[in-house]
Amino acid sequence: MSIITKKDLKEKIIYYNLIPMGVSSLNISNQIHLNIDKVEDFLKFVSSSAFEYVYYYYTYYNIEKYIIPIDWYCEYSKEFKAVVNQHNQHIESLDFNSPKSLTLFTLQGGTLVGIQLDNHWIENQEIYIAEETIEIIEAQFNREVKKISDYKKDQYKDDEHKLRNIIFNDPEFQYCKNQDLRYWYLIELLEEENMKKYKYLVQPYGIAVSGKVKMFMDKTWILFKEQKK
Repeated sequence: MSIITKKDLKEKIIYYNLIPMGVSSLNISNQIHLNIDKVEDFLKFVSSSAFEYVYYYYTYYNIEKYIIPIDWYCEYSKEFKAVVNQHNQHIESLDFNSPKSLTLFTLQGGTLVGIQLDNHWIENQEIYIAEETIEIIEAQFNREVKKISDYKKDQYKDDEHKLRNIIFNDPEFQYCKNQDLRYWYLIELLEEENMKKYKYLVQPYGIAVSGKVKMFMDKTWILFKEQKK
């Protein structure tokens, strides 16, 4: 639940003929927290007692803990930067003047007697500090990169299989009985308009006695010969 603002709180305290006193730090070891969850009920309790002052202590979230610094991701991809920038813009749109907690109390013999109201509005929105957020984003990107990588591997294997089937079904291939013939056979085949999409499988080509074309065609020839047995 939201916490009453400082302005409204002071007005309420004065309304109950009490004196509001703001506290900049809270270092009282002896504390008694009453089982009261409403500001008005606590002020009624204080008003009916012999107390004169009501102290209040607010805590707030620090926006700097949630903004991801640019030097953490300046060398990442454009897509990664876009996600981080979106996160930072969302953080900047939040109201960090909204209190995280309010401790409302009076003092009795050096003992804090009061209530504490909490509003974990950052956690309730599942927003994490910058260190945790960038780790989450990195993990998401790593999963996406792995998916893309796995897809490319599957696509590569599928295209490799299709290209070999085309070669196996071409009667001319059976006459390519040496590396040089097989090299130029594939080079010319991949220049055909409907075959250019397979070029990436053997680029860079290299030469007849070394390179990707040679490796691809050596294996293709072995598989072709086994298939003919």
